[in-house]
Amino acid sequence: MLDFDERIIGVHDLLVHDYGPGRRMISLHAEVPSDIDMLQAHDVIDNLERKLTEELGCTATIHMDPVQANDPRVNALKEQVSALAAQIDPSISVHDFRVVFGDTHTNLVFDMAVPFSCRLDEETIQHRTSEMIKSKLGRSYFAVINIDREA
Repeated sequence: MLDFDERIIGVHDLLVHDYGPGRRMISLHAEVPSDIDMLQAHDVIDNLERKLTEELGCTATIHMDPVQANDPRVNALKEQVSALAAQIDPSISVHDFRVVFGDTHTNLVFDMAVPFSCRLDEETIQHRTSEMIKSKLGRSYFAVINIDREA
């Protein structure tokens, strides 16, 4: 069984490419706390790539996503946005959430995992989410949303 380092707090966007014997490649995004040392985070990712290669016999490439996991303001905003997304469709989830606080506005940057079974198109989901955020959190909050369609 593959064990993850406890500093990896989330994994998403896993892709597997199988080009035949000895030619399997995987890529994924790994979320790490933004407040850990960059060299430590890079080492954690390198170690996971090596472990995946050894245990699964593949080439692994991991994109590191720093997330603000230890900020109560960010965690509260993520919970609120996740609840709003669930109002649009209970099967939608939010990940890779980060906040850019500014003097005049605040950007909420995140991915929404939307299953193919959800009948709403990406533009509708983004628009509804943005409007709900402005309505519930205030006009100074802007959503920067990436939609991931999932099986």
